[in-house]
Order: sequence, then structure tokens, then C-alpha cells
Amino acid sequence: MSTIEAPFIRSIIAGQFAVVGLVTAGAWVLLDWTSTYSVLLGGLICAVPNAYFSLRAFRHRGASSASRIVRDFYFGEAIKLLMAAAGFALTFVYVEPLNAALLFAAYMMVYVSGLVLLIRSTGTGKQQSR
Repeated sequence: MSTIEAPFIRSIIAGQFAVVGLVTAGAWVLLDWTSTYSVLLGGLICAVPNAYFSLRAFRHRGASSASRIVRDFYFGEAIKLLMAAAGFALTFVYVEPLNAALLFAAYMMVYVSGLVLLIRSTGTGKQQSR
């Protein structure tokens, strides 16, 4: 058993899905139906592969698990990219009408929210007291 503390992965995943819900709710209130489901799809295309990668890549800890960690990072990232590409491809092929600008905007908002949540959870960006 490792003494290394596990990262706050589940809270970051939950935060990304919360952003998907909030942005979709905002689109539902402010915009039309096509824009709303475009935002939802863009957010999910980002959040679902990120959740898969995070759960796969951070399931091992410690120096004795280094080779498994590296293997899971590479495999998880490859599957994440394939899932995102498939999500975009299936969306562009089967969803019509679609607001592509909002689809990509929602994807980017969820992606950036994951980065912000990660930075906040690790304490990077907080000033160090001396």
C-alpha cells in the first residue's frame, strides 16, 4: 500500500460534469433547442473521455507501480482521444441541425474547467506563505 495521497480525481470529474449541466441549463434558458443540445453534446464529448482517462490513469500509486502507471497513461490517453474523435464524428454525421460553434465552445469550456479544478485542487496558483 502506498503512502502517497490520491489526487482529487473524482471531485474534478464531478466538477466537469457539473459544468456540463450548468452550461446546458444556461443554454436551455437563454437559447433555442438546437443550441442547447449542441452545448450538451460538446460538454459530454469532453467530460466522458476525460473521466475515463482520469479513472484509468490514476488507479495506481507508488514507485513500485511506475510501469503500470506509465502504461495506463499511454493507453488511457489513446482511448480518450479515440472516444473524443468518435464523439465528434458521430455528432457531425448523425445530429442535424447542429450549432458547431456552440459544440466546440462547450467542449473548450469543460476542458478549461478541468484544468482550473486541477490547479485549484493541487494548490498550484496559491501563494506560498513564508
